[in-house]
Amino acid sequence: MGHTLIAQRYRLDEKLGAGGMGVVWLATDLELGRVVALKRSQSGDGGQIRREARLGAGLQHPNVVTVFDAVVHEHDRWLVMEYLPARSLAAILDDTGPLPGAAAAAIGTQLASALAAMHARGMVHRDIKPGNVLVTEDGTAKLTDLGIARWADETGTDAHVVGTPGYLAPEVADGVTSASAAADMFSLGATLFAAVEGGSPWGDGDTPFRQLRRAAAFELTPARAAGALAPVLDALLARQPSARPSAQDAARMLAALAGTTVRDAPPRRFRRSRRVIAVGALTAAAVVAAGAVVFWPDDSITADTTGDPRTADPCGMFDLDRFRAFGEPSLARDGGRFNDCHVLIRRNDSDEDVIDVRGFLELPGFEPLWKPAPGKIEVPEQTPVADGDCGRYVTLPDGNVFTIGVTHWSGWSAPLCEVADQAIVHAVEVLNRGQIPRLPRPHPADSLANVDACSLLGPADVVASLGKEVTGEPTYAAWECDWLYGPKEVHIAFDRDDWPMTSDERREITVGTRAAFVQEGTSGWPDSCQVEIAYRRIGDEGQWVESVELYIEREGATPAENCAEAEAMAGTINDRLPRSG
Repeated sequence: MGHTLIAQRYRLDEKLGAGGMGVVWLATDLELGRVVALKRSQSGDGGQIRREARLGAGLQHPNVVTVFDAVVHEHDRWLVMEYLPARSLAAILDDTGPLPGAAAAAIGTQLASALAAMHARGMVHRDIKPGNVLVTEDGTAKLTDLGIARWADETGTDAHVVGTPGYLAPEVADGVTSASAAADMFSLGATLFAAVEGGSPWGDGDTPFRQLRRAAAFELTPARAAGALAPVLDALLARQPSARPSAQDAARMLAALAGTTVRDAPPRRFRRSRRVIAVGALTAAAVVAAGAVVFWPDDSITADTTGDPRTADPCGMFDLDRFRAFGEPSLARDGGRFNDCHVLIRRNDSDEDVIDVRGFLELPGFEPLWKPAPGKIEVPEQTPVADGDCGRYVTLPDGNVFTIGVTHWSGWSAPLCEVADQAIVHAVEVLNRGQIPRLPRPHPADSLANVDACSLLGPADVVASLGKEVTGEPTYAAWECDWLYGPKEVHIAFDRDDWPMTSDERREITVGTRAAFVQEGTSGWPDSCQVEIAYRRIGDEGQWVESVELYIEREGATPAENCAEAEAMAGTINDRLPRSG
C-alpha cells in the first residue's frame, strides 16, 4: 500500500501487524505532524471499528490507548489511535520470562485503574490478556483493543464465547454470560497470573479447547511464584463473580504491593459522539495537536475569555483586511452553526472560485494539558495538511478552543494554509487583548440560539429510545446535545441552512405545522437517519432558515427503522420548540 493517503490526512508508513480484528499501520498525521496508529476494518467486521471508535471516544484515560478519530476512506473504515512505542506484555513474557511480583503489581495497578474508568461508564472490555496490554520502557501500561468491548448491559447476540480461552472467567466459558465487570476482573487476575507464573491459569495455550473446558469446570493451576501477590490473585480469580473485588478496590490492593498510589475514577466529561468523530476530524483532533492531554479533568474551566457563549461573536475574530491579498473577502454571519462564522474570499467573478474560511468556538474534546495565561497566547506551530483543506486552532485561557478550517468550494488549488495562518495570527491578537468580542446585536428572542438542545428530550423520551435514562451531553452553549448508550445514538443540533432545504437525497414531511426533511444515511454511516425541522426563516430575504437537526443511529437497524423512530421523535421535539415569530 506504500505511502497511501487515508482521508486526505493520514499517510500510511509501515504495516505493524494484522489479525482477526483488523490491520494496523504506523502512519503520519499530516495535519498535526505526529505519528499515529491506523487500524483498518476487516471485510464484514460487523461494525467492529465503529464500536471501538464509539467506546474509545467515551473513554480518555492514561492507561487506555487513546482513540483520536474514525474516518472512512473509499469502502473501508479506519480507526486513528495513539501510537505507543511499546511491547505487549505477551511479547515481554516470551522474551524475558515471568516478572517479579512488584513489577506485575505495578502493571496491574494501571490496568485496574483503566478498568475502573471503563466500568464506571457501564463499559466492559471482554478480552483482557497479555496480548492486549502494552508496556513502555518506563513501565507505563496501557490497555488496548476495544474491538469486542461493549456496554455491560447491552444485550448481545453472540452465538459463541467471546474472548481468549486462557483468560476467560468460568461463567463466560460456561456460557452463563459474555459481558460483565466481574468477568473483566477475573481476566485481569488471569493476566497477572501469567505475568508472574509464565502461563495461563487454565494451562497450556496450545490447546485452547482444553483451556475452555478447564475454565468452565474451574480447574485452576495453582500459583507457585506469586509471593505477596498471591492474596490479590486469589481474590481476582474467585469462582463466584460476586466474590471478586471491584476494579477500584483491586487497583488499591495492587498499588499497595507496588508501592504506588491510585486515584479514584474521574467523573464523566469531555465525551464525543460517534457522529462528531465521523464528520468532525478537524475538530476532534484540535486540542490534542501536541499529543498532550489531561485524562483526569476537573471542573475548573472558567468563562473569563469566552464570557457568555451565547453572546460571543466568532466573526469578531476575523479581520477582512488580512485576506485581501487572496481575493475579495466578505463575512457570512447567517449560515452554519451559531458558534460559526464564515469569511468567503472570492478570487474572481466566478461563484466557483471561492475560499471558505470557517471559524468556530467549541468545548475541547479533551481537557488541554495547559492553558495559556491571558494576554500571553502564542500562535501554535502546526503542520500544513494536503489535499483540500487546512486547519488551525488556538486554546483559550478558559480552556475553550477557537478553530479555523479553510477549504475551497470547488476543491481547486488555492493557498489554503496561507489563509489559515493569516486568520490564526489575527485571532491570537484579538484574544491577547481580552475577551472575545460580543455580537453586534443579540439573537432575537425567538431564535434557537436561546434554546438548550438537551431540553428538547425528557427522561421518558430518552428511556423510550435508548432503554435507559441517560443524561444528555451538551456541546458549546448547549446548541447540540448527544445521548449515547450501547449501540445507539440520538443527536440534536441547531443549524442555519439554505432555504429551501429540498434535495434529491431528502424527502419532505410535515411535523406539526412546520416543514421537515428526512434523509436516510449520511457519509460513513449508511444505516442512520436525519430529520431536519425548519424552525424559522432568517436573512434579509428569508434565504436562510434556523433548523433543528435530529440524528438517530442504532447499529444493526435499517435506515427505514431508524427513520420511523426519528420522524416520531421529531414530533415530540417540535412540540417543545418555542413559538417562532
